[in-house]
Amino acid sequence: MKKINFKCWIEQEGEKFYGPGPHELLKWIQSEGSLSRAAAEMGMSYKKAWEMVQRLNQFSEEPMVIAKKGGSHGGGAVVTSQAEILMQEYEQLKYRLAETLEKERTHLRFLN
Repeated sequence: MKKINFKCWIEQEGEKFYGPGPHELLKWIQSEGSLSRAAAEMGMSYKKAWEMVQRLNQFSEEPMVIAKKGGSHGGGAVVTSQAEILMQEYEQLKYRLAETLEKERTHLRFLN
């Protein structure tokens, strides 16, 4: 069966701000409580993950991730409530877009 597929991201000032990559990174940070472990789970370098977090924090009015410095007890990273709202709204947006595309698919004869 043929289907319509899409990629969804949010832009700010003409630049990609949030999409599948940052969304997955935030989910892993939330799950692991650590930026380095989140990066490892994604097969991404720590540097790239750190830059992604910095970009999210830069484009947001409030921080999306708060990093705790390491030391003898280790560091960590926390996804803020602002990020949790963005994550939830992004998931809802993707769901609504997928529903809309599925409805449109029935109108396109070449897909049936």
